Amino acid sequence: MAIVQTSTEPKCPRTSSGWTARGIVGGSEVLGLSVVDSRGEQIGVLHDLMLDLRTGRIAYGMVILDHAPEWSERVIAVPWNAMSPGPEVEHFRINALRDWIERAPSMQPDAMPNLLDHECAVLIHSFFGTRPYWEAGGQQHS
Repeated sequence: MAIVQTSTEPKCPRTSSGWTARGIVGGSEVLGLSVVDSRGEQIGVLHDLMLDLRTGRIAYGMVILDHAPEWSERVIAVPWNAMSPGPEVEHFRINALRDWIERAPSMQPDAMPNLLDHECAVLIHSFFGTRPYWEAGGQQHS
């Protein structure tokens, strides 16, 4: 059996902004993008995506805040259906003001498994005013 080197160049057509025409991208393409509030002010960066393997859906975007209250951790879990890509996918937008977002329940790195806890998940969705993704009508972006 021979190991064959394959090209790492993308095979799909790209738009002028570098994203595929169909809008399908790998996770590495969006990690590190800025996250902005409803005024368009940067609040942090998209650090990770949390997947629910039971449903096959993206559950949360993990956002590292640029400025967080002293009592808070810098990482928050934002329901994926509370985030929307900007027009050229240069950032993700949360439809709330910076002050509100910075008060979101924060996550210590060792607490990430708590996102699977139903009460924790309901609290996060309630804070952002979104319907939980696992309920009927808890839409993902289309």
